[in-house]
Amino acid sequence: MALDWQHECYWVNPHLKFERDEFGDWRIPIFPNGDYNFFIQKDFKWGYLGHPWEKSITIFGKELIHTFDQYKPKMFHKVLRQGSSLNESPYR
Repeated sequence: MALDWQHECYWVNPHLKFERDEFGDWRIPIFPNGDYNFFIQKDFKWGYLGHPWEKSITIFGKELIHTFDQYKPKMFHKVLRQGSSLNESPYR
């Protein structure tokens, strides 16, 4: 699910063909361009949240974090903050 509070939201599977804008780009861009952009898996197990003013991306969910750890995308080289899972809560 692609969400942007200023635009029409839509379901997307990046592995399949899907509708794009007149420039061939995703209708809600993967990098924030002035708005908050959220890409959330159907069952909310993982997601990708773009913050426009920080120019940051937040990811959550065990699967997605594992994928980022495994493939280490170059554009995501700096960790701004890191939370803990519910099972590893510092408040036990």
